[in-house]
Amino acid sequence: MIELLRDGTYLRYWLAVVISFLGDAMTRVTLIFLAGRVTDSPVVISLVVLSQLLPSGVLGAFVGPLADRLPARWLLIGADLARVPVVLAMIPVLDSVGLLLALILLEGVGKAVFETARITAIPRIVGKHDLAAAVALFQSTSQTVNMLGPALGGVLIALGTVETVLVLNAATFVASAVLLGSLRVLREGPQGRAAAEPYWQALRTGVRGVLAIPSLRFLLAFLVPVTLVTGLFTTGFNAQLLTVFDLKAMEYGTAQALYAGGAIAGALLGPAVIRRFGSTPRVLVTCVALFGLALLTTAALGGAPGPAPVAGWCLLAGVAVSLFQVPLANTLLSDLPDEMRGRGVGLLNTVMVNFMLAGVALGGPAAAAFGVTGSLVAAGAVLLAACLAFLPAALRARPAVPVE
Repeated sequence: MIELLRDGTYLRYWLAVVISFLGDAMTRVTLIFLAGRVTDSPVVISLVVLSQLLPSGVLGAFVGPLADRLPARWLLIGADLARVPVVLAMIPVLDSVGLLLALILLEGVGKAVFETARITAIPRIVGKHDLAAAVALFQSTSQTVNMLGPALGGVLIALGTVETVLVLNAATFVASAVLLGSLRVLREGPQGRAAAEPYWQALRTGVRGVLAIPSLRFLLAFLVPVTLVTGLFTTGFNAQLLTVFDLKAMEYGTAQALYAGGAIAGALLGPAVIRRFGSTPRVLVTCVALFGLALLTTAALGGAPGPAPVAGWCLLAGVAVSLFQVPLANTLLSDLPDEMRGRGVGLLNTVMVNFMLAGVALGGPAAAAFGVTGSLVAAGAVLLAACLAFLPAALRARPAVPVE
């Protein structure tokens, strides 16, 4: 992976994405914290998370054909620059939940375009280097950014400068656009059938192509309950920290950083699991079951468990939610054809994000009905039941070709 960073083209691409991700991470945690402190309502926290994810769920599949037919440079730079005025417009409306949610939705549209174009551009950026190494580097980098971003956001909001976080986020988009604009390799558009097909025909071809692959059909079905619970956990985790544990700004930022630290550990542990047990649907189901067990441990914490139990819970949750994504990514990378990468990524993201959105939407009502802790425990039980239901199909499915 270090070899990749010695390539000037890849290094600029990596820096652009890291800078953009860092600004997003700071802003994401700041807006969630702001919603929790202004309203003290799990429902409003759920709406903020829902607004951050909704555009990717609605637009993901429709962005896919564009990524297969337009230069990635146009999509990446356009998405970056379009988000600058949107983020800055949040500053004067921080006290208006409705307007803030509308702007979060607009920013999410740009993120949906950026993410699809970013993933589909990786093979062109990597060039002669190993694609698996590039993906591994981005996965670990993303988790590191998720650790640093919330910590920085927590420090800044503790100092009373929410506006500063938003200005910094806008600046990261500008810096990312400048770096991406310097990459000549992104100026050429995609070649092949997808670039010549009419848009709607290309969209239909992509859907049929993905559904024709058995391993991807299994993933689409299994990821319905998994992403549903992940969405509920996203809301419940933040609500648990803010409303049950009653963490202050710096404590909240630290808890988010510990959670991201656990996610890094899970990402590093994942390849070792694949090397030891292979990349099979059975391994994926087992890793998801561990996530369900981690959610069940929430019942043992109580209302004010103290710093050490909270830290341990955050680390455990991070490891569990990250670990199952390694065999998941391995299957996608090995079984998704190159010629439909954009459409495949867009379709799968749409399915996953939409069910995650459903989980996020359920997070608020579930917390109100059963309590925040009770909703997380129930989610863990649902996940374990889903793993048992899908285990027979996982045992029959063929393994994916390792990409390490």
